[in-house]
Amino acid sequence: MLPESPRPAVNPSDGPRLVVEMGGSNLVIRSTFNLDHADTDSLVSALNAANDADVDVVIDPASVRCDDAFASFTHPRPIDEPDFARPVGAEFAAVGMIRLAGEGTCWTVDVAGGRMCRTDVPHDVRFLGPEAWTPMIALCVTHDRLVALTADGRHISERRARRGVGPDAPPRPLRVA
Repeated sequence: MLPESPRPAVNPSDGPRLVVEMGGSNLVIRSTFNLDHADTDSLVSALNAANDADVDVVIDPASVRCDDAFASFTHPRPIDEPDFARPVGAEFAAVGMIRLAGEGTCWTVDVAGGRMCRTDVPHDVRFLGPEAWTPMIALCVTHDRLVALTADGRHISERRARRGVGPDAPPRPLRVA
């Protein structure tokens, strides 16, 4: 028999910084601590993979927890949505922050801080003052919409930007010569 290997001491700061669970048919990603670069990359990857699989994602920041009703709410799909229109994926904005493209604005989300900022064009987060940020409770990212639940109970919603060029572009009809 092999000798038992010593177990490392458990440090609470070694716990998971992101917890992924299901809320109804939604994927709920909860941050538990301030996120580092790798955690933020993992969040972006999980968000994009879930959206590619047509699963709605609720991002629940550590500072304020959203209720289960918001986390498990099913967002209906619009009837007129073309099947080929894929949304622009989430991007890394800074440590603990992601960027999402709306049709008319850019959403920068501070996941650990529980706040968001909407601007016309992407900005470096270092140049966003405190007045630019809106406190939020949760953010739902669906195949076609971005929906934020703010700290004062309002819903901010916008259609997601779509990919129109490259490998995800809609198929073009063939021309007969």
